[in-house]
Amino acid sequence: MKVISWNTRGLGSRNKRRVVKDFLRSENPDVVMIQETKSMKCDRRFVGSVWTVRNKEWAVLPACGASGGILIIWDSKKLRNEETVIGSFSVSIKFSLDGCGPLWISAVYGPNSPSLRKDFWVELVDLFGLSFPLWCVGGDFNVIRRSSEKMGGSSLTSSMKDFDSFIRECELLDPPLRNASFTWSNLQESPVCKRLDRFLFSNEWGQLFPQSLQEVLPRRTSDHWPIVLETNPFKWGPTPFRFENMWLQHPNFKENFRNWWRGFQGNGWEGHKFMRRLQFVKAKLKEWNKASFEELNERKKSILNDLVIFDAIEQEGGLTPDLLVQRALRKGELEELILREETFWRQKARVKWVKEGDCNSKFFHKVANGRRNRKFIKVLENERGVVLNKAESITEEILLYFEKLYASPVGEPWGVEGLNRSPISEESVSRLDSPFTEEEISKAVFQLDRDKAPGPDGFTIAVFQDCWDVIKEDLVRVFAEFHRSGIIYQSTNASFIVLIPKKSLIKKISDFRPISLITSLYKIIAKVLLGRLRGVLHETIHSTQGAFVQGRQILDAVLIANEIVDERRRSGEEGVVFKIDFEKAYDHVRWDFLDHVLEKKGFSPRWRKWMCGCLSSVSYAVLVNGNAKGWVKASRGLRQGDPLSPFLFTLVADVLSRMLLRAEERNLLEGFRVGRNKTRVSHLQFADDTIFFSNTREEDQQTLKSLLLVFGHISGLKVNLDKSFIYGINLDQDHLSRLALMLDCKASRWPILYLSLPLGGNPKACGFWDPVIERISGRLDGWQKAYLFFGGRITLIQSCLTHMPCYFLSLFKIPASVAAKIERMQRDFLWSGIGEGKRDHLVSWDVVCIPKAKGGLGIGKISLRNLALLGKWLWRYPREGTALWH
Repeated sequence: MKVISWNTRGLGSRNKRRVVKDFLRSENPDVVMIQETKSMKCDRRFVGSVWTVRNKEWAVLPACGASGGILIIWDSKKLRNEETVIGSFSVSIKFSLDGCGPLWISAVYGPNSPSLRKDFWVELVDLFGLSFPLWCVGGDFNVIRRSSEKMGGSSLTSSMKDFDSFIRECELLDPPLRNASFTWSNLQESPVCKRLDRFLFSNEWGQLFPQSLQEVLPRRTSDHWPIVLETNPFKWGPTPFRFENMWLQHPNFKENFRNWWRGFQGNGWEGHKFMRRLQFVKAKLKEWNKASFEELNERKKSILNDLVIFDAIEQEGGLTPDLLVQRALRKGELEELILREETFWRQKARVKWVKEGDCNSKFFHKVANGRRNRKFIKVLENERGVVLNKAESITEEILLYFEKLYASPVGEPWGVEGLNRSPISEESVSRLDSPFTEEEISKAVFQLDRDKAPGPDGFTIAVFQDCWDVIKEDLVRVFAEFHRSGIIYQSTNASFIVLIPKKSLIKKISDFRPISLITSLYKIIAKVLLGRLRGVLHETIHSTQGAFVQGRQILDAVLIANEIVDERRRSGEEGVVFKIDFEKAYDHVRWDFLDHVLEKKGFSPRWRKWMCGCLSSVSYAVLVNGNAKGWVKASRGLRQGDPLSPFLFTLVADVLSRMLLRAEERNLLEGFRVGRNKTRVSHLQFADDTIFFSNTREEDQQTLKSLLLVFGHISGLKVNLDKSFIYGINLDQDHLSRLALMLDCKASRWPILYLSLPLGGNPKACGFWDPVIERISGRLDGWQKAYLFFGGRITLIQSCLTHMPCYFLSLFKIPASVAAKIERMQRDFLWSGIGEGKRDHLVSWDVVCIPKAKGGLGIGKISLRNLALLGKWLWRYPREGTALWH
C-alpha cells in the first residue's frame, strides 16, 4: 500500500490542480491525503481534476472560508470503505483490506493557533481510542517534535512537548524520513525549514507492515514537500550463511559439532586448513538445520493446539497420568521454542542491554526490522548527480566507489624527520614478540561479544566459546604458525562491508559508514594482538591524545577543552579554536606510512611483519541490501570493525602531535597557556577528533595550515575543510572571517559540540540540557512499552541513566528542574501498561530508587548520581598527578 500526504496550499487554481494530477499520475498511490484545499465543496468533477484513477472514493472536511480543508481520496478497487469519521481537524476512514482485519487511516491538518492545539490533541487521542489497534495518521501537524526538526535548531516549546507526549502516550511509531530532514520551507533566500508533515502509526500497524518506509517526494508546487508511506516489502537479495545462536540451545548440537569438526580430513597450512574445516562444518550445519529445525511458528502452533486439546479434555473429566506427562512435555517444548526464537531475534537486533529469557521476543523482532529498513538502499545518486534506481546500477556504483576508496595513491611516499618519536622500551618489544599461549588465546576468545554479526565465514564467536574444548588445539596451531610466518591468508582476512547510514537523509554512497564484518578467526587473531599492543601504547603516545591509551579517558579531553576556553574568556585575551574533520580518516591511512611510524617508534621487524600480514591480505565484498556483491582488493585504509584499527590509527595520529610540538619548540606556533603553571596547550586529540588552540596571528594560522597539508600528504589523512570550523574567543567577527578565509574553512559561533558534549555553553541554563532530554525521550519512546515487559523497562531505564545523562553528569552540575523532568519521564515509562496508556504508580519513586538489597529497584536518584560522578574528579586528583588535565 502506498499513501501520499501533501499540503498543497490550495486547489482552487486549475494550474495547481493540473500539477497535482500529473504528480499523482506519476506516483500511482493507493490513498491520497491533501491538506489546505481551501475549498468549501469537492464534487466528482473537482476530485477528478485532482486524481484521474477510474475507481475512486473520497471524503472531505470543508475549508473554513479561504483557509484549511482536507480531502482524502482512495482507490476503491484496492480498499473498501466501511466507516467515515469527520472531526474538526481530521478525516478518518475505516478500510477493509484483504488478508488483515479492518484498519484506519486519518488525514490531519493541525491548527496554527496555540489555543486550538489542545483541542487538536484531544481529537487525536479520541481517534486513537476509536481506531485501535490498526491506525495510521498522517498530514500537516503544524508543529515539530524535536529541536533538530527545525533548521538551525529550536528550543523546546510547550507545543513540542505536547506533541511528544501524544506520540509517547499513544505508543505510536514515528518512522524517520529516509531522504530529507524537513518537509516545509518559507521559500526565501535565507530559508526557514521545518518538519511539519509526517506519518505516525500504531504498534499493531508496524507489526502488520514491518517494512513501512517514509520518504519525501519532489516538490512541484506549494511550500510543503509531499511525503509518502510505503508498506510494500523490500526486495532483498539472497543473504550469506550466518550461524544462528539458537542452534546452540539444541541438546545434541555440541556432540554433532565435535563429530563434524573431527570428521574433516585435510592437509596444508594451519590457517588455511582451519578455514576449510569451518567450510566443512558449515555444509553439515545446513543439512542438520533442515532436519532438526522445522519452521518455528509452525511448531509453536502445533504445540499450542495440543495444549488446547489437553485443556478441553481436562475440563470434561480430567487427564490420565499419560496425558499429564504429555502436556508437561509439550509445555517444556514450548518454553524451549520461545527461548530459541528470542535468541534468534536478539542476535539479529544486536541489543546488548536486555537479555534472553525476559519475554522480549517482539521487542527484538521490532528492532531487527528497524535495522533492516534503515539500511535498505532504494535509490542512490552517483558522483555526476544522476539518480540510480535499478539494482544493477546501484551495485555497480557502490563497487566502483570502494575500488577508488581503498586504492593507494600513485607517487613516492614522503617521510618526516627530526621528531621526538618516544620509542617503546626493549622490554616491551620482547613482550610483544613472545610466543602466543593457550591462556592468552582463550582469554581473547571469551572477551569477544558472542552476538556480533559474523563475517564471510558465517560463524559467530558464540560457537568458539561454547565449543572451545573442541577447537582449541587447532586454534593454538594456527597461532604458532602465524608467529613463525606472519602470514594471514586471504580467506582468513576476507571481509563483508555493511553500509550503515550516517544520517536520516541518505543520497550518496558517501552518506554511509562502511563497517567491516571480519571472519571469526581473524577477529581472534586481532584481539590477541590488540591485548599486547594496548599494554605499550602509553609509552609512545603523547599526553594530548586521549583515545585508546590506558589510564586516559574521553572526559579528560572535554574537561581540558572547557577549562582552556573558560580561562581564555576570563583573561580577556584574544584566541581562536580550530576544530577539524579528517576526510574518511580510517579509510585513507597509507600502509607504508604506518609501517614507517612503527619502525621509528621501536617496534620489531617481526611485529611490523605481523601488522603487514593483517593489512595486506584484506579483501572486501559489499553487502547491498543483504546480498554480497563483488570482491575489492585493498591497498590502503584501516577497517572500521577490525579491533586493531583504532589503536593503529592512534599511532598514525600521534605523528601530527609530534609535528605540532616541534613547531612550538621552534616558536612557529603558539598555543594557549593555562593553569597555575602556565602549561602550553596547542591541541587535543581523541582518535580522529582534533581541536587546535592558537593566538590570532596570521603567521600561526599559516603554519598550522602548512602542517596539516604536509601531514595529509605523508599519512593520507586529509582535512575535510567543508566540515572544519574556526571559533573566536574575545575576537571580532571581521578578524575571525579573515582567518577562516586563510584556512579555507568556515567561521562559526559558540557553543560547539566537542566529543558530543557542549564546549563554551552555560550548564546552569535549562536549554543547555535539551539534547539530553531529547535523547532520553527518543530512547524511552512509547512504542517500546508495547514490546518490553516490566523487567525490560527497568533495564532500559538503567541503560539510559548509564549511557545518556551520565556523560553530561560527569562534567556538569545538573539543575534541579532538569533532574526532576528526567525522573518524571522515567517514572511514566516504568509504570506504563502494555497498550493501556497511563497507569497508577504503584510504588513511591523514592522507594524505587533505593538499592535492591533494601527493597528498591536500584535505579538511583539523578542528583545523587551527579554528585558522585563529579566527586570522582576529587578521587582522581591525587592519583593522577602527571595527567594533562591535572
